[in-house]
Amino acid sequence: MKNEAQIAPFFDENYYALTADAKKLGLSPLEHYLQVGEAQGIAPSRLFNPQYYASRYPDVATSSIGLLQHFALYGHAEGRVGAPVKIVLDCPTDTLQAGKENILLLLHDASRTGAPILGWNILRKMSSQYNVITVLLEGGPIEEAIRENAAATITLSTPLGDGAPETRSIAQTLIDTYRPLYAIANSAATRHLAVALEEANLPVIALVHEFTSTFTPLGTLNPLFVKTSRLVFPAEIVFAECRSKYSYLRGRDHTILRQGPSIVPPSSTAEASAPAKAPPKDDRFTVVGMGTITYRKGVDAFIAAAATLKRDLGRDDFRFIWVGDSIPVDWRYHLAVEEQVAKSGLADNFVFLGEVSDLDPAYDCADVFFLSSRLDPLPNVAIDAALKGLPIISFDDTNGMGEILAADPATRDLVVPYMDSTAAARLIAELIDDRAKLEQFSSVIRSRATTLFDMDSYVASIDALGRQAIQEREQIPTDLAVITQAEVFEPRLYFGRLAAEKTPEGGIVEYLNNARLARPLTQPDAGLFIRRPFPGFNPLIYALNTPEVETTGEDPLAHFLNAGRPEGPWLHPVVFPGVITKPANARVAIHGHFYYADLVPDFLHHLAANAGKADLFLTTSGPAQEEEIRSALAAAGITNAEVWSVPNKGRDIGPFLVDMPQRLAGQYDIVGHVHGKRSRHVDQAIGERWREFAWQHLIGDKYPMMDLAVSAFAENPVLGMVFPEDPHLNGWDQNRAIAEVLAPRMGLEAPLPVHFDFPIGTMFWARPEALQPMFDLGLGWDDFPPEPLPIDGTILHTLERLLTFAVRKAGYTYATTYVAESSR
Repeated sequence: MKNEAQIAPFFDENYYALTADAKKLGLSPLEHYLQVGEAQGIAPSRLFNPQYYASRYPDVATSSIGLLQHFALYGHAEGRVGAPVKIVLDCPTDTLQAGKENILLLLHDASRTGAPILGWNILRKMSSQYNVITVLLEGGPIEEAIRENAAATITLSTPLGDGAPETRSIAQTLIDTYRPLYAIANSAATRHLAVALEEANLPVIALVHEFTSTFTPLGTLNPLFVKTSRLVFPAEIVFAECRSKYSYLRGRDHTILRQGPSIVPPSSTAEASAPAKAPPKDDRFTVVGMGTITYRKGVDAFIAAAATLKRDLGRDDFRFIWVGDSIPVDWRYHLAVEEQVAKSGLADNFVFLGEVSDLDPAYDCADVFFLSSRLDPLPNVAIDAALKGLPIISFDDTNGMGEILAADPATRDLVVPYMDSTAAARLIAELIDDRAKLEQFSSVIRSRATTLFDMDSYVASIDALGRQAIQEREQIPTDLAVITQAEVFEPRLYFGRLAAEKTPEGGIVEYLNNARLARPLTQPDAGLFIRRPFPGFNPLIYALNTPEVETTGEDPLAHFLNAGRPEGPWLHPVVFPGVITKPANARVAIHGHFYYADLVPDFLHHLAANAGKADLFLTTSGPAQEEEIRSALAAAGITNAEVWSVPNKGRDIGPFLVDMPQRLAGQYDIVGHVHGKRSRHVDQAIGERWREFAWQHLIGDKYPMMDLAVSAFAENPVLGMVFPEDPHLNGWDQNRAIAEVLAPRMGLEAPLPVHFDFPIGTMFWARPEALQPMFDLGLGWDDFPPEPLPIDGTILHTLERLLTFAVRKAGYTYATTYVAESSR
């Protein structure tokens, strides 16, 4: 049998429950398991359970090679867990001090590296106020120092995963045992447990010290970014890089906190008492770099600068010292940089000092600290160097210290272009010759560092964030009671197809928690986290116009209900399916743009649900599509239609704005605009569902929505536009800059609001008069960019958002339609 040798360690015929059945059929137990047992969810050994494996790792649940074979061939090597692990946590409580509140501190390991060292310093500072229970995902050389300072220490030996039963069990055990106020997740590497604690209603402050490239595949950090109560980054450059890869971060508030100087804990008692290893004495200009010898730290770039000084600039009055050692996985890189030193002729100018227990001698002998990292959030060693007044040379756009230096005119020259070792070498040569300039840099950096880097302030800020998160969670039960009693929350609107999976109370709590994570709700992208809780109400517009929502911490819907449901721009009328109370005698036109002509029959099917008639104006992108559309119209017996081709520019809104104004020209009371949407940038099913959602809300099939919309115009003479009640609360996204150019041309008053309603997907009914500010833009085909287009940030996406502004400018209002059975 293929792969039998690899599978054999994870199959035990004595454990497999159907071994006897297999032998009766003349099959080997393993063959029987692969053909029959796995499909029934029967475990083949204590080491593997197919039901557990499929639930814990949904990405392989439908693996074409089968679950056991996947685990044996790939999963085991990848560190995946094949069967539930019995968790027995040793959670000591006898060392807790009475009268102190408890908090959890999560550390990914106890190695003698940046994040664990910072974690140990946080522990030391917070231990005077709290019982700090430290949870180590792995041990390491500073574990003893951690245990000496923590009220209790739990070291895990179980691999954790998002949503894994073991992770949830550990989280609940920690909460039940210690009843902590909140948790600090020191490093994104603690994400699994951090998310499980948050899901168990414990606020988590996530300290994200890493760039996303540290964690693969892309998406790994999403649960951490979308679920933890607070996100803290050491530098804006780190947050910006994370946000560029994780779009949901656009809807999250974040805090930039620069840690203070860290004391380095001893790895052991023996090491603590050993003499510090110091660089050899030397009067030459000394450049020091520090960190693990790895590619990310740019040791090769550090050496390249030294080589440029000697070879190209003819200098020999310097030495470079690298403090730090390699780890086993990077031994090849270590050998490569050692060879680089030798082949660059730097034997007399370069020292690999190795790892030391005391960094002070290295700082004391240095004239310059060279931070050569390719990626480094905010290294502790750079902070220490700054506090000692060492001029720090950094590459641009690589680390938090370089960000600080570049922002100050007095230190900006210390930042050289990205990975430009030659520029770094020239700067070093300049400082060798200009000691006055060196001293000037030293004085400025020391003064600035004293202000910026304070560990007491850093820890106090983390604690303040934890306290704020507690208050926000404590508000949820109060708001839940208000919303539950009002019976306004609409799960089918908020959750769409997932509504059936939610309990009435659970759905509201999820909404309230999402709104909590989106604060401040006045930020532009808060709609990434919060959806519309009931038809006709926009909680973000309410929050934008009701400042006390942010100051009191109340949810905007709860505040709205407590305030007596006041009228305002946050409310709009809704057209529900029902009896048409005022039949309309209106002249109706529909413009439909069908790049995909094969969708026209489906459009006509939806249209047939209505008693009213409309003249059709259908655009497409070529003669073949025109013929296909005419054939569909003929088959449906429709003669009141005009079909024509337009340039493949402007998608659906271009033909509407360029060609329809003259066709409407006082001939029609109401115009509809639809299109055959297919979103190629997302899963095809999403595009199909979006189109069906819009057509069901605007045209019909289940209900005669065209007739209902036309009737709504007849009943309300100031109603200017009707569009689907979309649950999403999108904002400007990448389109505000273009909107601010177009707005004055439309006569719109500045500033444009942060939150607003608009027809997402650009399908609607409208009075032509209500669209006049849009028509008056006088757009032509040259105003629209050629295909292919980005998914956001073009004039098309901007015009979509400006439609309701045009309606209001023309003196009209808008309404939405809501068909509960149709959701997205």
